[in-house]
Amino acid sequence: MANWPHRPGIVLYDSSTGAAVRRLMPATRDGMSVTGLSVGNSGTLWITYSRYPRLRSPSTAGGFPEPDSCANEIVVWHASTGHASVYLRTGDNVLISGATLSPDGRLLVYLESGCATGYFNSYLRVTDIASGHSWTIGKQVPRCHLIDPAWTADSKELVLAYAPPATAHYRGPQGTCQSPLREELVLVTATAAQPGLRGSTASARAHCEITSATGLAAGRVLAIEACGSQMYLQGAARLLVYDHSLRLVRQYALGRCTDGNDLSTDTSGTAALISAYLYCNPPGNRQPVTRLWSYVGAALRPIVRLPQGTLAFAQMTW
Repeated sequence: MANWPHRPGIVLYDSSTGAAVRRLMPATRDGMSVTGLSVGNSGTLWITYSRYPRLRSPSTAGGFPEPDSCANEIVVWHASTGHASVYLRTGDNVLISGATLSPDGRLLVYLESGCATGYFNSYLRVTDIASGHSWTIGKQVPRCHLIDPAWTADSKELVLAYAPPATAHYRGPQGTCQSPLREELVLVTATAAQPGLRGSTASARAHCEITSATGLAAGRVLAIEACGSQMYLQGAARLLVYDHSLRLVRQYALGRCTDGNDLSTDTSGTAALISAYLYCNPPGNRQPVTRLWSYVGAALRPIVRLPQGTLAFAQMTW
């Protein structure tokens, strides 16, 4: 399933061909837009809808986001009935995105920040579905870090990309960030609160950043690396495979100039889907394309190439 902004809606696709099967839910809800998709147990789809803050000064750095101008819901769509129910509705002074269920269905993780502090100041909130008890991870990491969590296949750890700020006390306007240091992949324990991000790490290569990551079976990790100048948009895009110690063991070329990509594994962690918007690929063709691959048994197989200039999947789950 994926959210396709050029044909707004949450759409079910055939993973072997990339063909659309049917539209499940709208892409907007009460002024909110989809910011996360996750498949749950018993044929459920967990959808995060969010409304970003109003900007008091849109033409200035950061825009001066306005407190109490956000909205968020986590909605559960039930395949058996085709109906949706609200699992969580937040207050208007918090911003969340990317709610994702653990493979065992016990825990839910999402990014959280204050409405006016922006996504550069996000941290993780993990919730036990049965009890409703929740805890945070990374809440005291210096401002301007960048995190995008996904579960490992055993539901015990979270893998995320983290770019520490060049200084620990950045004082620029909210919604802005100074140039971060080299990005790292981090594996953190999901089942306990911690103020920082302690865990195994792997640094991105020079002039590259990690743009998507997810866990696989046997402790492996998949990530997409974007490289090059102009905010890492002008160089190679690669699929990276790490072992359980975050040691790089294999890489695959995806193309060049990725300006949007995603990874999603099945519930067993044995197979993954990869999408990438490549705006200067393939060689000899200056028109952008979006490509979809499957990754099964260490084999990367192309599935479909979508029409030129189409940014296809804003979020994707399997």
